[in-house]
Amino acid sequence: MTKEGANARRATFLKCQPGLLKAASELYAFCAVEMAIIVLSPGGEPFYFGHPSVDVAVDMREHPKMASIDATRQAQTDRDQILKKLNKQYAYVLEQLKVGMKGAKELDDIKPLRIESLSFSELMIVDEWLEDVEKAVDLRSMDLLALEASSSTPCPRSTDASIRSEPTIDVMILVKQKLGTE
Repeated sequence: MTKEGANARRATFLKCQPGLLKAASELYAFCAVEMAIIVLSPGGEPFYFGHPSVDVAVDMREHPKMASIDATRQAQTDRDQILKKLNKQYAYVLEQLKVGMKGAKELDDIKPLRIESLSFSELMIVDEWLEDVEKAVDLRSMDLLALEASSSTPCPRSTDASIRSEPTIDVMILVKQKLGTE
């Protein structure tokens, strides 16, 4: 064996080895097979891949009945972990729903402001106030966009605690206070 031949085999192995392991991983993911792959490099270095592990896959071959019990236990553990995660997500969504329902109830308690009954000067006050609100919204929006642009990862728009605000400002009461009607 020449040195060039050994180097060529080593280079070929290094190119093919990731593809082999990827193919084995995909076979597991798509077909849910349990497997073990042991590959010796041209230099004699072993590379292993196994799911759930090489030891479990080899034990299943040597002791199929015990391996079936272990696989069943592992599947149950996996299901339990998934169920626990889903329960946490459910609790979070339920809490968000309660917050939303509370906000909806507060909105139901708001009596609509009858614009038709306002005088011209009162309408001007409402107009100024709405312009202030629009400016505040624009500033906050620009701040969030700048924060997202400066971050290496995008800011989650709907779950970020700094973005989310509780419905504590009753807009109609503020308008009525500005107008002096309450």
